[in-house]
Amino acid sequence: MTRPDLLHILAPRGLSRRRLAQLVGGAGLAAGAAGRAAAEAATLNLFTYPTYASEPLLALGAKDGVNVRTTVYSGGDEMLAKLRGGGTRLYDMVVPVHNYVDLAAKAGLIEPMDPARLPNLSQVVPAFKTIPDWSPGGVFYGVPFVWGANALAYTFPQTGAINSLGVLFDAKFKGRVSMRDDVEDAVEVGALYLGIKDPFTLDEPALQEVKKVLIAQKANNRAYWKNIADLRAMFANGEVVAAWATLSVVAPVRKNGVDIRWVWPKEGALGWSEGISAVKGTRNKAAVEDYANFTVSPAYGETLARQTLYATTSDTALKQLPPELVEQLGIQPERMGSVLFKRTPVNKPRWDEIWTEVKLA
Repeated sequence: MTRPDLLHILAPRGLSRRRLAQLVGGAGLAAGAAGRAAAEAATLNLFTYPTYASEPLLALGAKDGVNVRTTVYSGGDEMLAKLRGGGTRLYDMVVPVHNYVDLAAKAGLIEPMDPARLPNLSQVVPAFKTIPDWSPGGVFYGVPFVWGANALAYTFPQTGAINSLGVLFDAKFKGRVSMRDDVEDAVEVGALYLGIKDPFTLDEPALQEVKKVLIAQKANNRAYWKNIADLRAMFANGEVVAAWATLSVVAPVRKNGVDIRWVWPKEGALGWSEGISAVKGTRNKAAVEDYANFTVSPAYGETLARQTLYATTSDTALKQLPPELVEQLGIQPERMGSVLFKRTPVNKPRWDEIWTEVKLA
Protein backbone atom coordinates (compact mmCIF):
# COMPACT_ATOMS: atom_id res chain seq x y z
CA MET A 1 0.00 0.00 0.00
CA THR A 2 1.27 3.54 -0.81
CA ARG A 3 2.43 5.36 2.30
CA PRO A 4 1.11 8.95 2.37
CA ASP A 5 3.91 10.08 4.69
CA LEU A 6 6.54 8.68 2.31
CA LEU A 7 4.78 10.18 -0.72
CA HIS A 8 4.68 13.55 1.04
CA ILE A 9 8.45 13.41 1.49
CA LEU A 10 9.28 12.12 -2.00
CA ALA A 11 6.93 14.11 -4.22
CA PRO A 12 8.23 17.48 -5.43
CA ARG A 13 5.63 19.46 -3.60
CA GLY A 14 7.83 22.03 -1.95
CA LEU A 15 11.51 22.56 -1.35
CA SER A 16 13.28 22.29 1.99
CA ARG A 17 14.27 25.45 3.85
CA ARG A 18 17.91 24.66 3.17
CA ARG A 19 17.35 24.15 -0.55
CA LEU A 20 15.18 27.24 -0.78
CA ALA A 21 17.91 29.26 0.87
CA GLN A 22 20.40 27.96 -1.71
CA LEU A 23 18.07 28.85 -4.58
CA VAL A 24 17.43 32.40 -3.42
CA GLY A 25 21.02 33.06 -2.39
CA GLY A 26 20.38 32.92 1.31
CA ALA A 27 17.45 35.31 1.29
CA GLY A 28 15.08 35.42 4.22
CA LEU A 29 12.22 33.09 5.01
CA ALA A 30 9.67 35.31 3.26
CA ALA A 31 11.56 35.05 -0.03
CA GLY A 32 11.92 31.31 0.56
CA ALA A 33 8.18 30.95 1.04
CA ALA A 34 7.57 32.83 -2.21
CA GLY A 35 9.96 30.46 -4.00
CA ARG A 36 8.16 27.47 -2.60
CA ALA A 37 4.78 28.82 -3.69
CA ALA A 38 6.09 29.38 -7.22
CA ALA A 39 7.46 25.84 -7.36
CA GLU A 40 4.13 24.41 -6.24
CA ALA A 41 2.22 26.49 -8.79
CA ALA A 42 4.43 25.51 -11.73
CA THR A 43 3.06 23.03 -14.23
CA LEU A 44 5.70 20.72 -15.68
CA ASN A 45 5.36 19.87 -19.35
CA LEU A 46 6.26 16.23 -19.92
CA PHE A 47 6.99 14.77 -23.39
CA THR A 48 6.56 11.02 -22.98
CA TYR A 49 5.22 7.68 -24.09
CA PRO A 50 1.45 7.18 -23.63
CA THR A 51 1.95 4.67 -20.80
CA TYR A 52 3.47 7.29 -18.48
CA ALA A 53 0.72 9.79 -19.27
CA SER A 54 -1.88 7.55 -17.63
CA GLU A 55 -4.29 9.12 -15.17
CA PRO A 56 -3.28 7.04 -12.11
CA LEU A 57 0.36 8.09 -12.41
CA LEU A 58 -0.48 11.74 -12.99
CA ALA A 59 -3.03 11.67 -10.18
CA LEU A 60 -0.41 10.33 -7.79
CA GLY A 61 1.64 13.49 -8.27
CA ALA A 62 -1.34 15.85 -8.47
CA LYS A 63 -2.55 14.50 -5.15
CA ASP A 64 0.51 16.04 -3.58
CA GLY A 65 0.60 19.26 -5.58
CA VAL A 66 2.61 18.16 -8.65
CA ASN A 67 0.90 19.31 -11.82
CA VAL A 68 2.11 17.61 -14.99
CA ARG A 69 0.81 18.30 -18.48
CA THR A 70 1.66 15.59 -21.00
CA THR A 71 2.22 15.30 -24.74
CA VAL A 72 2.91 11.83 -26.12
CA TYR A 73 5.06 10.31 -28.83
CA SER A 74 5.40 6.76 -30.15
CA GLY A 75 9.17 6.27 -30.36
CA GLY A 76 12.65 7.68 -29.91
CA ASP A 77 13.02 8.98 -33.45
CA GLU A 78 9.78 10.94 -33.16
CA MET A 79 10.93 12.30 -29.82
CA LEU A 80 14.21 13.59 -31.29
CA ALA A 81 12.55 15.03 -34.39
CA LYS A 82 9.96 16.98 -32.40
CA LEU A 83 12.47 18.28 -29.89
CA ARG A 84 14.65 19.45 -32.78
CA GLY A 85 11.60 21.03 -34.39
CA GLY A 86 10.96 23.41 -31.51
CA GLY A 87 9.97 21.07 -28.69
CA THR A 88 12.70 22.39 -26.42
CA ARG A 89 10.60 25.55 -26.10
CA LEU A 90 7.50 23.56 -25.18
CA TYR A 91 8.62 20.89 -22.70
CA ASP A 92 10.42 20.72 -19.36
CA MET A 93 11.20 17.02 -19.33
CA VAL A 94 11.23 13.99 -21.57
CA VAL A 95 11.36 10.19 -21.17
CA PRO A 96 14.05 8.80 -23.48
CA VAL A 97 15.01 5.16 -23.91
CA HIS A 98 18.56 4.68 -22.60
CA ASN A 99 20.14 4.39 -26.05
CA TYR A 100 18.71 7.78 -27.08
CA VAL A 101 20.20 9.71 -24.16
CA ASP A 102 23.60 10.24 -25.79
CA LEU A 103 21.97 11.21 -29.10
CA ALA A 104 19.76 13.78 -27.38
CA ALA A 105 22.66 15.14 -25.32
CA LYS A 106 24.94 15.55 -28.34
CA ALA A 107 22.11 17.28 -30.22
CA GLY A 108 21.72 19.79 -27.38
CA LEU A 109 18.17 18.67 -26.61
CA ILE A 110 18.60 17.65 -22.95
CA GLU A 111 20.81 18.94 -20.17
CA PRO A 112 22.62 17.37 -17.21
CA MET A 113 21.00 16.94 -13.82
CA ASP A 114 22.51 16.90 -10.35
CA PRO A 115 22.44 13.36 -8.89
CA ALA A 116 22.64 14.88 -5.41
CA ARG A 117 19.12 16.20 -6.04
CA LEU A 118 17.85 12.61 -6.40
CA PRO A 119 18.18 11.03 -2.93
CA ASN A 120 15.97 8.11 -4.01
CA LEU A 121 18.88 6.88 -6.14
CA SER A 122 19.92 4.97 -3.03
CA GLN A 123 16.80 2.80 -3.44
CA VAL A 124 17.31 1.99 -7.13
CA VAL A 125 18.37 -1.54 -8.12
CA PRO A 126 22.20 -1.29 -8.24
CA ALA A 127 22.47 -2.46 -11.85
CA PHE A 128 20.47 0.58 -13.02
CA LYS A 129 22.41 3.22 -11.08
CA THR A 130 25.49 2.98 -13.23
CA ILE A 131 24.20 2.26 -16.76
CA PRO A 132 26.76 4.11 -18.96
CA ASP A 133 24.02 5.15 -21.40
CA TRP A 134 22.50 7.45 -18.76
CA SER A 135 25.81 9.18 -18.05
CA PRO A 136 27.57 9.51 -21.42
CA GLY A 137 31.05 10.96 -20.95
CA GLY A 138 30.53 10.71 -17.20
CA VAL A 139 27.80 13.38 -17.24
CA PHE A 140 24.56 12.50 -15.42
CA TYR A 141 21.43 12.95 -17.55
CA GLY A 142 19.04 10.89 -15.44
CA VAL A 143 18.25 7.49 -14.06
CA PRO A 144 15.70 4.95 -15.33
CA PHE A 145 12.50 4.57 -13.33
CA VAL A 146 11.23 1.68 -15.47
CA TRP A 147 12.68 -1.17 -17.45
CA GLY A 148 11.62 -4.22 -19.37
CA ALA A 149 12.08 -6.11 -22.58
CA ASN A 150 10.17 -6.02 -25.84
CA ALA A 151 9.12 -9.55 -26.69
CA LEU A 152 6.21 -11.69 -27.90
CA ALA A 153 2.54 -11.34 -26.97
CA TYR A 154 0.20 -14.12 -28.10
CA THR A 155 -3.28 -15.50 -27.50
CA PHE A 156 -2.86 -18.98 -26.09
CA PRO A 157 -6.11 -20.57 -27.37
CA GLN A 158 -5.12 -19.77 -30.95
CA THR A 159 -1.38 -20.45 -30.88
CA GLY A 160 -0.73 -22.77 -27.96
CA ALA A 161 2.45 -22.28 -25.96
CA ILE A 162 5.18 -20.57 -27.99
CA ASN A 163 8.73 -19.52 -27.21
CA SER A 164 10.18 -18.53 -30.58
CA LEU A 165 10.16 -15.63 -33.02
CA GLY A 166 9.22 -18.21 -35.60
CA VAL A 167 5.53 -17.53 -34.92
CA LEU A 168 5.90 -14.17 -36.70
CA PHE A 169 7.34 -15.83 -39.79
CA ASP A 170 5.14 -18.96 -39.87
CA ALA A 171 2.77 -19.04 -42.87
CA LYS A 172 0.28 -20.90 -40.67
CA PHE A 173 -0.53 -17.54 -39.05
CA LYS A 174 -0.58 -15.52 -42.27
CA GLY A 175 -2.58 -12.33 -41.83
CA ARG A 176 -2.86 -12.85 -38.07
CA VAL A 177 0.42 -11.50 -36.71
CA SER A 178 1.77 -7.97 -36.30
CA MET A 179 5.26 -6.47 -36.35
CA ARG A 180 6.06 -3.15 -34.74
CA ASP A 181 6.60 -0.25 -37.14
CA ASP A 182 9.89 0.68 -35.52
CA VAL A 183 13.11 0.48 -37.50
CA GLU A 184 15.32 -0.71 -34.65
CA ASP A 185 12.92 -3.29 -33.24
CA ALA A 186 12.08 -4.66 -36.68
CA VAL A 187 15.66 -4.99 -37.93
CA GLU A 188 16.83 -6.45 -34.63
CA VAL A 189 13.99 -9.00 -34.60
CA GLY A 190 14.93 -10.03 -38.15
CA ALA A 191 18.56 -10.41 -37.13
CA LEU A 192 17.70 -12.48 -34.05
CA TYR A 193 15.44 -14.71 -36.15
CA LEU A 194 18.41 -15.36 -38.46
CA GLY A 195 20.53 -16.38 -35.48
CA ILE A 196 22.74 -13.27 -35.47
CA LYS A 197 24.06 -12.99 -31.92
CA ASP A 198 24.73 -9.22 -32.00
CA PRO A 199 21.73 -7.63 -33.72
CA PHE A 200 23.01 -4.10 -33.14
CA THR A 201 26.15 -4.33 -35.29
CA LEU A 202 25.13 -5.35 -38.80
CA ASP A 203 27.24 -4.89 -41.90
CA GLU A 204 25.72 -4.50 -45.35
CA PRO A 205 25.56 -8.25 -46.20
CA ALA A 206 23.81 -8.91 -42.88
CA LEU A 207 21.38 -6.04 -43.48
CA GLN A 208 20.51 -7.48 -46.88
CA GLU A 209 19.73 -10.87 -45.31
CA VAL A 210 17.58 -9.18 -42.67
CA LYS A 211 15.79 -7.24 -45.39
CA LYS A 212 14.91 -10.49 -47.18
CA VAL A 213 13.36 -12.13 -44.12
CA LEU A 214 11.46 -8.97 -43.17
CA ILE A 215 9.98 -8.73 -46.66
CA ALA A 216 8.94 -12.38 -46.36
CA GLN A 217 7.48 -11.67 -42.91
CA LYS A 218 5.50 -8.76 -44.31
CA ALA A 219 3.27 -11.25 -46.14
CA ASN A 220 2.17 -12.63 -42.75
CA ASN A 221 1.38 -9.23 -41.26
CA ARG A 222 -2.14 -8.13 -40.51
CA ALA A 223 -0.70 -4.65 -40.10
CA TYR A 224 2.37 -2.90 -38.77
CA TRP A 225 1.57 -1.22 -35.48
CA LYS A 226 2.98 2.06 -34.18
CA ASN A 227 0.50 3.07 -31.51
CA ILE A 228 0.03 0.50 -28.74
CA ALA A 229 -3.70 1.26 -28.67
CA ASP A 230 -3.97 -0.05 -32.24
CA LEU A 231 -2.30 -3.32 -31.27
CA ARG A 232 -4.55 -3.71 -28.25
CA ALA A 233 -7.57 -3.28 -30.50
CA MET A 234 -6.30 -5.92 -32.94
CA PHE A 235 -5.81 -8.43 -30.13
CA ALA A 236 -9.14 -7.59 -28.49
CA ASN A 237 -10.99 -7.99 -31.81
CA GLY A 238 -9.26 -11.26 -32.63
CA GLU A 239 -7.54 -9.81 -35.70
CA VAL A 240 -4.09 -10.91 -34.53
CA VAL A 241 -2.96 -13.88 -32.46
CA ALA A 242 0.72 -12.96 -32.02
CA ALA A 243 2.83 -9.83 -32.21
CA TRP A 244 6.20 -8.37 -31.45
CA ALA A 245 5.12 -6.00 -28.71
CA THR A 246 5.71 -4.02 -25.58
CA LEU A 247 4.34 -5.41 -22.33
CA SER A 248 1.78 -2.59 -22.09
CA VAL A 249 -0.42 -4.46 -24.57
CA VAL A 250 -1.11 -7.32 -22.16
CA ALA A 251 -3.00 -5.96 -19.14
CA PRO A 252 -5.78 -4.04 -20.98
CA VAL A 253 -6.42 -6.91 -23.40
CA ARG A 254 -6.49 -9.42 -20.55
CA LYS A 255 -9.07 -7.27 -18.75
CA ASN A 256 -11.31 -7.75 -21.78
CA GLY A 257 -11.31 -11.49 -21.15
CA VAL A 258 -8.71 -12.45 -23.77
CA ASP A 259 -6.19 -15.15 -22.78
CA ILE A 260 -3.17 -13.14 -23.88
CA ARG A 261 0.28 -14.22 -22.69
CA TRP A 262 3.82 -12.89 -22.74
CA VAL A 263 7.15 -14.59 -23.38
CA TRP A 264 10.78 -13.72 -23.93
CA PRO A 265 11.59 -15.73 -27.06
CA LYS A 266 14.50 -18.16 -27.05
CA GLU A 267 16.28 -16.10 -29.72
CA GLY A 268 16.38 -13.11 -27.36
CA ALA A 269 14.34 -10.21 -26.03
CA LEU A 270 15.26 -6.55 -26.51
CA GLY A 271 15.86 -4.81 -23.19
CA TRP A 272 15.24 -1.16 -22.50
CA SER A 273 15.16 1.35 -19.66
CA GLU A 274 13.45 4.75 -19.55
CA GLY A 275 13.64 7.68 -17.20
CA ILE A 276 13.24 11.43 -16.79
CA SER A 277 15.69 13.82 -18.47
CA ALA A 278 15.59 17.61 -18.33
CA VAL A 279 14.89 19.31 -21.66
CA LYS A 280 17.54 21.85 -22.60
CA GLY A 281 16.63 25.33 -21.40
CA THR A 282 13.81 24.38 -19.03
CA ARG A 283 13.02 27.12 -16.55
CA ASN A 284 11.86 24.53 -14.02
CA LYS A 285 15.10 22.56 -13.62
CA ALA A 286 14.84 22.06 -9.86
CA ALA A 287 11.24 20.87 -10.16
CA VAL A 288 12.24 18.47 -12.96
CA GLU A 289 14.95 16.98 -10.74
CA ASP A 290 12.40 16.64 -7.93
CA TYR A 291 10.01 14.87 -10.29
CA ALA A 292 12.80 12.57 -11.52
CA ASN A 293 13.47 11.72 -7.89
CA PHE A 294 9.76 11.09 -7.34
CA THR A 295 9.63 8.57 -10.23
CA VAL A 296 12.20 6.35 -8.52
CA SER A 297 10.38 6.47 -5.20
CA PRO A 298 8.67 3.36 -3.76
CA ALA A 299 5.27 5.09 -4.02
CA TYR A 300 5.60 5.81 -7.74
CA GLY A 301 7.21 2.42 -8.43
CA GLU A 302 4.38 0.53 -6.75
CA THR A 303 1.72 2.49 -8.63
CA LEU A 304 3.61 2.04 -11.91
CA ALA A 305 3.76 -1.73 -11.41
CA ARG A 306 0.11 -2.09 -10.42
CA GLN A 307 -1.27 0.16 -13.14
CA THR A 308 0.96 -0.71 -16.12
CA LEU A 309 2.57 -4.06 -15.24
CA TYR A 310 5.93 -2.49 -16.05
CA ALA A 311 8.87 -3.18 -13.76
CA THR A 312 10.04 -0.35 -11.55
CA THR A 313 13.76 0.13 -10.93
CA SER A 314 13.00 0.85 -7.27
CA ASP A 315 14.36 -2.08 -5.31
CA THR A 316 12.29 -0.98 -2.32
CA ALA A 317 9.07 -0.99 -4.36
CA LEU A 318 9.78 -4.41 -5.85
CA LYS A 319 10.28 -5.88 -2.39
CA GLN A 320 6.92 -4.47 -1.29
CA LEU A 321 4.98 -6.02 -4.17
CA PRO A 322 3.28 -9.42 -3.83
CA PRO A 323 5.12 -12.25 -5.66
CA GLU A 324 2.20 -12.88 -8.02
CA LEU A 325 2.33 -9.25 -9.20
CA VAL A 326 6.11 -9.37 -9.69
CA GLU A 327 5.55 -12.42 -11.89
CA GLN A 328 3.07 -10.43 -13.99
CA LEU A 329 5.67 -7.72 -14.61
CA GLY A 330 7.08 -9.85 -17.40
CA ILE A 331 10.60 -9.95 -15.98
CA GLN A 332 12.25 -13.34 -15.78
CA PRO A 333 15.39 -13.06 -13.62
CA GLU A 334 16.42 -16.63 -14.40
CA ARG A 335 16.56 -15.72 -18.10
CA MET A 336 18.27 -12.33 -17.91
CA GLY A 337 21.04 -13.72 -20.08
CA SER A 338 18.61 -13.76 -23.00
CA VAL A 339 17.93 -10.02 -22.76
CA LEU A 340 19.96 -7.84 -25.10
CA PHE A 341 19.83 -4.21 -23.96
CA LYS A 342 19.38 -1.91 -26.92
CA ARG A 343 22.28 -0.08 -28.51
CA THR A 344 21.93 2.55 -31.22
CA PRO A 345 23.44 1.20 -34.46
CA VAL A 346 26.42 3.12 -35.84
CA ASN A 347 24.94 2.95 -39.35
CA LYS A 348 21.45 4.03 -38.25
CA PRO A 349 20.70 5.95 -41.50
CA ARG A 350 21.26 2.73 -43.46
CA TRP A 351 18.86 0.90 -41.14
CA ASP A 352 16.26 3.57 -41.86
CA GLU A 353 16.71 2.97 -45.59
CA ILE A 354 16.41 -0.81 -45.20
CA TRP A 355 13.19 -0.51 -43.19
CA THR A 356 11.71 1.88 -45.74
CA GLU A 357 12.59 -0.58 -48.51
CA VAL A 358 10.89 -3.39 -46.59
CA LYS A 359 7.66 -1.43 -46.16
CA LEU A 360 7.63 -0.35 -49.80
CA ALA A 361 8.33 -3.86 -51.14
